[in-house]
Amino acid sequence: MGKTRPGRCALCCQTKELQLSHIVPHLVGRKLIKTSPGNIRSTAEPNRTLQDIFKEYLLCSECEERFSAKETWFANKVFTPYIDKKEKLFCYDERLTYFIVSVNWRTLYLDLEKFCQDPSFNRDRLMVLFRAEQVMRDYLLGKRNDLEAIQNHIFFLERVQSAPGLDATLNPSVIMHRTISSYSVCDGNTLFTLSNLMGILIVTFYSMDSSEIWVNTKVELGNGTIKVEGQQMTSVVGNEIQFWMEQGAVAQKTLSEKQRKKIEEKLYALGDDILKYPIFQDLFDDFDLEK
Repeated sequence: MGKTRPGRCALCCQTKELQLSHIVPHLVGRKLIKTSPGNIRSTAEPNRTLQDIFKEYLLCSECEERFSAKETWFANKVFTPYIDKKEKLFCYDERLTYFIVSVNWRTLYLDLEKFCQDPSFNRDRLMVLFRAEQVMRDYLLGKRNDLEAIQNHIFFLERVQSAPGLDATLNPSVIMHRTISSYSVCDGNTLFTLSNLMGILIVTFYSMDSSEIWVNTKVELGNGTIKVEGQQMTSVVGNEIQFWMEQGAVAQKTLSEKQRKKIEEKLYALGDDILKYPIFQDLFDDFDLEK
């Protein structure tokens, strides 16, 4: 697969050389790979190891550059301080909104192609998503400075200390902190795209049911602060976390004996060095939950 190919840029709509773009920014995939004691794998195909996270021919080089500076800002001001330094307070400006929109717009754009091919997909919902995609696109291109009724939220999936109603045997800490995913969901009146960036959940809502409760998570268009402590979420988004855990359990069951042995050999070879990897703390937390 080449690094470029001719086509129509998803953002600026001009015919140019398209880059092989990461949908979830490469900075997240790079961190996952660097902090994994072995190869990374997809829950959909657990017997196949991956060298990189999902990429698609989507953007021209100019539009890639539009996103690059905001991704660097997010890496330096939020992602690395939270993942590596365990910081709990983040001051932000409009670059945080731009970053969240740029990630979730990419996912929504690709998901709309699939939704359009599904004859059972509700047409009214589809129109809401099409309108949201256009608003987000215009915002990313600098053609507008608002997002209409679209809301962006960021939720930090802290270490699980208790798990009422949660099956601790499904390794919630491992799944939440060692997972990268991004997709769009229609659940009743709530339409959204969510991306899990190794425990940092960014969510863009296109419509929200009145039962949705999000405390200390909303990202405003301008300046603001986000505190990790005190965040609360009562939302259909919680169903997706449960879904990730169930997917992980299925992947474990379908892992071949050959691949399981390879993983065990790599972990055994690490010896006490396994303690240096973040997944060890996640495994410890999940084991503690099961008691």
